[in-house]
Amino acid sequence: MLKTVKFLGLSLVVLSFVLLLAFFLTLGQGGESLTSASGEPIHVPLLTDTIIYWGYVLFGLAILVAVGVALVNFVKSFITNPGSAIKSIIPVILFLGIFVVSYLLGSGERLSIIGYEGTQNEGLWAQITDMFIYTLYTLFVILIVTIFGARIYSALK
Repeated sequence: MLKTVKFLGLSLVVLSFVLLLAFFLTLGQGGESLTSASGEPIHVPLLTDTIIYWGYVLFGLAILVAVGVALVNFVKSFITNPGSAIKSIIPVILFLGIFVVSYLLGSGERLSIIGYEGTQNEGLWAQITDMFIYTLYTLFVILIVTIFGARIYSALK
């Protein structure tokens, strides 16, 4: 099993290196030109889409592996010590609560963005964007409180 994991990891690194090498070797060789919102032409190199999709694949694999390992560890922990396993779910439930509350706080009103004429700045997407912003604010406040609380706790101990 360990050899398979090492082989898969090494092959992902090698494939990523080959794709990046191919991308940089084809930088000056054509591509397509797009027009920006201000009317200026933008040069898009060859293999840009390939690199972006490869990044999506790597990100998806990382999420899949992280969730898979967490689930396997949870099941193993639940079999040996159910009480401890249930306690380990509490942070996940708290994070989900933060996401739900921040989503409900978000506004679906249309944002006026200069030069943008799409529909992704209103409704669900505007509310999801607000959710991420409010979640970041909340987690930042929790981080600061935890840092100061740990310092105070260790000083009083």
